[in-house]
Amino acid sequence: MRVVKAIFTVLFVLLIAVIVHAIFSVTMARIYLGRMDQDGEYITVGEEKLYIEVSGAGDPIILIHGFLGSYLDFDAIVDGLSTFRKVYVIDLPGFGLSRASLEGDYSKKGYADLVSGLMHILNLNLADVLGHSMGGEVALNLAYYHPERVKSLILVDSMGYSKMNFLPSLVEDNEFLNHVLMRYGFQTYLVQRFLYRQKLGDVSKFNRESFHLSFSLINHISPAFLYRFNLQDDSGALSGKIRDIKSRTLIVWGEKDRIAPVTDGERFKIDIPGSELEIITGVGHSPMLENPSLFLEKLKLFLK
Repeated sequence: MRVVKAIFTVLFVLLIAVIVHAIFSVTMARIYLGRMDQDGEYITVGEEKLYIEVSGAGDPIILIHGFLGSYLDFDAIVDGLSTFRKVYVIDLPGFGLSRASLEGDYSKKGYADLVSGLMHILNLNLADVLGHSMGGEVALNLAYYHPERVKSLILVDSMGYSKMNFLPSLVEDNEFLNHVLMRYGFQTYLVQRFLYRQKLGDVSKFNRESFHLSFSLINHISPAFLYRFNLQDDSGALSGKIRDIKSRTLIVWGEKDRIAPVTDGERFKIDIPGSELEIITGVGHSPMLENPSLFLEKLKLFLK
């Protein structure tokens, strides 16, 4: 009887800790969401309202964030890039400040079709396209299915060869369990802080303010959207067709990337004819955040 009582007590304490942590996470997210500068606008594409920020002048370049990312991921390079390009930073539906309608196609191809539709609305016939992580796979789909839209392609620590598999198989197809795991586990403060640090090649570069702003948008993501996003996951579907991409391509990779290994960057270089590979030493999955000056230097050389 004492053993049962002890187990019950431990489980009860753990449940309380999980609930308190979830409440703390939501509170923190709301505080920082209220402090966030929102200088962009919303543009309706089909059934989706996309948050987009535009700056600079010159030939257009579109920046596409990764999984759980947002326009904030490019904050460190936008000003420098805006000195010689007109920069369009997009929050994909479901992420950042773009709430998903829950009626759309949230596959990588679906996102690519949406970006093409946005370009039509913006009267952008052709643009350079930069995609980071999952956004790189969206950019690959854009270059493959809408090659007439892509002047050049920049892949930054890109996905493209395999499925994401960020959910345990037990909850993958169960919407209730999915919601519970997302809201009370995956999207909480301590979990996301750990994952944020994992993306860094040098954890001493961890910036608390940047993390808090990013976290506020991650916590803001609807678990209902993440459920549909996972059901529609087509990650890796284009892997056998990457060799058919003809766009002039720059591949930028963080040497210490623990999310997407450098070997994936080397594979992209082999698969995309004439592509260039630049490996930035000492950085992880987000080189534009850890070493923005060197990242911009590589970008300028390629774009000019």
